[in-house]
Amino acid sequence: MKSLTAASCMLFLSSLLLVVPCPMGQAEPDGRGKLLEHSGFTAIYCFGDSMYDSGNALAESPQGPMGKFPYGVTIHHATGRFTDGYTIIDRIAEAAGVPPLNPYLKRNMDHSKGANFAVGGVGLLSKEARAKWHVKLPFSNSSVDIQLKWFDRHLNQAYRNQTAARREHVESSLFVLGGAGNDYLHMNLSFSSLPRVVQMKRIMPALLAATRAYVKTLITEYGARKLVVPGILKAGCRVSTGGFFHATQVQCDETLISVAALHNRLLKRELEMLRIKFPDVEIVYGDMWRATQWLFDHFGSAGIHHPNERCCGNSSIGCGMPGAPYCGNPSDYIDWDGTHFTDHAYRLMSDFLIPQLASGLGCRAAAAAAANNVRSQG
Repeated sequence: MKSLTAASCMLFLSSLLLVVPCPMGQAEPDGRGKLLEHSGFTAIYCFGDSMYDSGNALAESPQGPMGKFPYGVTIHHATGRFTDGYTIIDRIAEAAGVPPLNPYLKRNMDHSKGANFAVGGVGLLSKEARAKWHVKLPFSNSSVDIQLKWFDRHLNQAYRNQTAARREHVESSLFVLGGAGNDYLHMNLSFSSLPRVVQMKRIMPALLAATRAYVKTLITEYGARKLVVPGILKAGCRVSTGGFFHATQVQCDETLISVAALHNRLLKRELEMLRIKFPDVEIVYGDMWRATQWLFDHFGSAGIHHPNERCCGNSSIGCGMPGAPYCGNPSDYIDWDGTHFTDHAYRLMSDFLIPQLASGLGCRAAAAAAANNVRSQG
């Protein structure tokens, strides 16, 4: 097939374990109702990459472009999010009735309702594992294993000598874990003569094992009882349309599609085995694949008129850099900066994801309430 734009391929980056509200400490985004309030969590902790980051990468690199106009233009302030406004994470936080979460690396911030540990540009694998698999992440070494160490430090500082309070807090918190997309995309594919898809699939067991290990750590070492582990986006795709958005078709890089589809299928299997092992824990798969498809199917009716163009920057000048072009109306676009979505696109995706999460996270609570109701009537 014809080669796709760099922007479309980079959509693969956000693998994300989709779903955690990792907002920053600014005003709340407009919400879609409190669909997640019934799920019973009062704090949120998220781990991952730039789809989740709300300011940690900016704290690590204060001169980074994500801290400059037009990043944040829709909300009138560059927050460190890699978009023009808010992300799905922020929509989820609002739906949960939890205040926007502050990035962990930003000093003197309130983390009583959770914290955002995600850092733009990182991966799921540790530094040592990345070296083994020839994965080179040029922007930050604060991968998910490092983020989990930050979480441990946070708990030790917040709940020193308060074992019962710490346990109660963790059990009533939501955890979201993500970040495999960068590991796939930043493999050094020149080290082997094997086809690209074969090389990517060879690293897959290591990424699934890392996810499994992180989930087990959160459950067994810290007492987590509610977790969301999203899959990978429908990868390397772009929308082609006829006039007036008729005959919409989604064209995708077959290699990335093959890898993402297999990863998601095996991830679901891993999560099912974890549910069997930990029957008292709610472990929800966030279906980023279908959320991406939902966006592709509904962008026209939502007023997006430029589904295949980026709003900010181009192949020569990155968004936030001097002289970078800017579209002026991000809500007309899906692609914000060649790698990330616009605020408007994230909102559309959250329309699909939040009800799914509400259903998955609320099923045990609903079952328990129904059982209690039956007992009370009996």
